[in-house]
Amino acid sequence: MDPARLKKWLTALGALYLVFPRDLIPDFLGRGLGLVDDLIVIAGLVYFYRSHRRATRTSSQREERGAAKDPASGATSPYETLGVDPSASPEEIRAAYRARMHEYHPDKVAHLGEELQAVAHRKATEIQNAFEALRSRRV
Repeated sequence: MDPARLKKWLTALGALYLVFPRDLIPDFLGRGLGLVDDLIVIAGLVYFYRSHRRATRTSSQREERGAAKDPASGATSPYETLGVDPSASPEEIRAAYRARMHEYHPDKVAHLGEELQAVAHRKATEIQNAFEALRSRRV
C-alpha cells in the first residue's frame, strides 16, 4: 500500500479510536487514566507505520542512495568516500565511518558559517550513504 494512503488510514483509525466510547480502559475511570490506552494504541499505529515504511524500501532505493556515482562526474565509490580498501572488515569500515563523521558531523560545525555548514552537511550525507551502501552489501 502506498505510504501516504496508509498514513491517512492509520490517522483515521487512531482518531476513531480516540473518540470511540468503548476502550480497553474506559475514559470515565479517572483523570487521564482512560487516555493511557488511547496513547498506547496511537503509539502502536505510529510504530506500525514507521516499520512498514522501513520494510517497503526496496533494495534499489538503498543502492541508489549509496551506490557509486559516475566517475566522470568526479564522485567516488563508497570505499573511497570512507577511505578504506574493498577488502576491509566490517569493524574497519565502522571505524572509518565514525572517524569521517567525527570530522563532518553537523553538530561539530554548528558554530561555523552557513556555507561551511552546507559543505559539512553534504559531506556527512555522502559518508552516511557510503556506509549504508557498504553495510547493505555485507549483510
